Amino acid sequence: MTDFSGFPPPGLTATEESALREVLGYLNYSAGKPDPRFQAGLNTLFAWPQLTHPLDQIPALLQGALRHFASQDRAFADSDQAAAVISLVFEHLIPRYREFHRDLLFHLKETDWQNPFLLGCFFEAALAQGAPWNESERIVAGAIRQLNDFIGHRPVAVLESGQLMQPYEHEKFRPLPLFIAGVGVAQGPYRDLLEHAFHHLRQTPEDILLDSHFQLSQLQELSLDLRAYDHLHPMYKRTNYMFGEWDPHQIDLSGKYTRFVLRSIVLDALFDWIEKASLKLPREAVLFEASAVLCGTILMASTISGSGPNTYDSATSLSALLPKVAGQRDAFYTRLLESLSGDEAARIKKESKRTRQPFGHVRQSLNLYIANRGALQVQYGHLAYLYARMGYPIASRDSAAMIPALSVRFESEIECRLATGHLALDRGDVENAAGIMRELEDYLQRGIHCGALIDPWNILGFQGYFPLFHTREDAVNDPRVE
Repeated sequence: MTDFSGFPPPGLTATEESALREVLGYLNYSAGKPDPRFQAGLNTLFAWPQLTHPLDQIPALLQGALRHFASQDRAFADSDQAAAVISLVFEHLIPRYREFHRDLLFHLKETDWQNPFLLGCFFEAALAQGAPWNESERIVAGAIRQLNDFIGHRPVAVLESGQLMQPYEHEKFRPLPLFIAGVGVAQGPYRDLLEHAFHHLRQTPEDILLDSHFQLSQLQELSLDLRAYDHLHPMYKRTNYMFGEWDPHQIDLSGKYTRFVLRSIVLDALFDWIEKASLKLPREAVLFEASAVLCGTILMASTISGSGPNTYDSATSLSALLPKVAGQRDAFYTRLLESLSGDEAARIKKESKRTRQPFGHVRQSLNLYIANRGALQVQYGHLAYLYARMGYPIASRDSAAMIPALSVRFESEIECRLATGHLALDRGDVENAAGIMRELEDYLQRGIHCGALIDPWNILGFQGYFPLFHTREDAVNDPRVE
């Protein structure tokens, strides 16, 4: 691995040096307000081939560059803020943030955190807390509160006393930014797919975008919901919820939503199709079709969300929106097919005729992938439950790990401790059983606080139902109550 402690490091070009100067200038003088030039600078650094593990290598690169600029440029003569913030973010904030979400985001791999815009969010949140920079506890706690700004569709009960219940802090997190207006698409595995998707959206007729409540001028950020897909959670009964939504808590001064959040299950499914289709077709052709389907899912989800909180009134129901959603999707696909020509167009149209719907081979693969994930969750979740009841914790955890659904993990851990506790009591080991009881309480509290288990106040407030929309009839039985 390249040593970045010296400056300039091997292979550094004028482009990366300019990006370093932009990033360090922001860190040294900013108060945390988002800046497209800073975000673009981080994006440039993440594209540099020498950075094979950016989050591990960037701290030394930034500190080395900062020392160099401080010795050469009067603008960096006083660089204490930048040096302190770099240390704070990498040594304290990022580890503490990941520890804070050890339950909600337990399934993420190291590569999932390698995102330039997310790193930018960490820096912005730390800078926003202000000096003195040696107060790491204050800065980290405040930055985590600022970062945790998304929860999505999460009904809250109003009790008879008039008390409005609130989501728990561990339910909120920072979605992964994939696109920022004025900067572009983030470097990473989703870049090519999203670049093609934005090309489709820019070519989409204005009337379709308007009817779908999706305007590119409205979109300030496109992000990814990092939470694991949970097939049994009632929120996935909400029409097109798994295809994404406008973040209901990010609204501009004109009353429009500004951040659209995709679900990871959709991108996982499309990447699964891309990998298989690339064995037979050119990559550009595969990306064209996958990105077209991604756009179709975005427009469907946007139609349900609306462009702002005032789009739909209390008389609008999900059943009334379904024909509109289907119409917008079909209009988008039809217009896109009509715009194609040549051999590639003939192939796609032939596939569409065979599957009896535009881009049907991709859409059917997407739906099959999601259905398969749901079936596997039911299968392995039940196995984990049975192993736990039988007193085989290792087998239970292995089964729960096959599908990273948060509820399965917590329910199996709780059942394991119940079985182990009963065995301890049968042996007369009261002290060990008491310790297991304390673990049970900890898992129960953690499960509720991160959303793995149902909030007891919602059982009381919604009488065992889960509201999917603001109309009374759009509610379903909540299977988590049992």
